Amino acid sequence: MKKRKIIEKEGKFYTVRGVELTRNFHTMTESEYFSMILSSLRRTTRFWKPVLIALEKARRPNNSDNKRLKYQYQCNLCKAWCPRSLVQVDHIVPCGGIKNYESIVPWLKRAHVEKGFQVLCKECHKIKTKKERK
Repeated sequence: MKKRKIIEKEGKFYTVRGVELTRNFHTMTESEYFSMILSSLRRTTRFWKPVLIALEKARRPNNSDNKRLKYQYQCNLCKAWCPRSLVQVDHIVPCGGIKNYESIVPWLKRAHVEKGFQVLCKECHKIKTKKERK
């Protein structure tokens, strides 16, 4: 974590913008704390079998000039074929975020479903996510 200026008022700690630092020995805001938890939980879905199956269904042997690539993956929206580094596995039904302890279990239930994954290129995934957040 980068060093930030901390302001102390009446025994409480705040950022320069006035957001209270309540976590990790007064070094993190509530938002930063739950963002860290969400990041850790997202890693649990990396090797979730239904995610790997969705990737497997969207792949084909590499047809490009780059012989180092073994497979290409098809985006479910634009139908373009991309290397693995340019695709992401998306939840068809969004998982949402985590803002407090009560939202962790519902998030886990939405994230670890058995069906409902699709492979999208990074551009299509960015567009879809932006629409969902509005």
